[in-house]
Amino acid sequence: MIHFVSNIPLLGNPHVRYPPRKAQTEPLAQAAAGAASPLDKTRAPVPCPCALLGLSLSHLASGVAIVTRSGERDGWLMAGGIDLGFVALERALLVAPSATRPAVARYASPAIIGTLATSAAMNAFAFASHAEGLMIFPAIGRGFAVPALVYALTKTGAIMFFARGSQ
Repeated sequence: MIHFVSNIPLLGNPHVRYPPRKAQTEPLAQAAAGAASPLDKTRAPVPCPCALLGLSLSHLASGVAIVTRSGERDGWLMAGGIDLGFVALERALLVAPSATRPAVARYASPAIIGTLATSAAMNAFAFASHAEGLMIFPAIGRGFAVPALVYALTKTGAIMFFARGSQ
C-alpha cells in the first residue's frame, strides 16, 4: 500500500510524519547557470597530485632498480609500496579520531618521514642517472622536489576533501 505525505510516495506506516524534503531547485539552477558546485571545487586539485604520484612512482622504480640492481618489476613493486604507503599513512593520520590520533601519529609520522626520504633519495638517483657534469645538481634537486610536491598536494587535497564533509 502506498501512502502520500507531502506529495512524496512512501512505503510503510501511514501514521508516521516525515519532515518535508528540502527543495532541490537551487543546485539545479546553479548547475544550469554554469556555476561550479562545491564538489567540483574539491576535485580541482586531484589530477596534479595523481600525475606527480605517477611521475614519482616511475622515477622511484628506476631509482630502486639502479640501487638494488633488481628487475623492473621489483622496482615498481617497491615504488608502489613506498609512495602509496606514504599516501595511505598520511590519509590515515588525517582521518584518525582525535582520541586515537596521538597513537596513530606515534607510528605514522616517522614512517611518513622515512618514506618521503626514501622516495626523495631514489628519485634523486633516477634523475641524476641521466645527468652529466654540473647538471647533476639540478637533477638531484628535482629528485627531491617531486616527493615534496606529492606530500604537499596530498596533504592539501586530503584536507580539502575532508573539510568538505564537515560543511
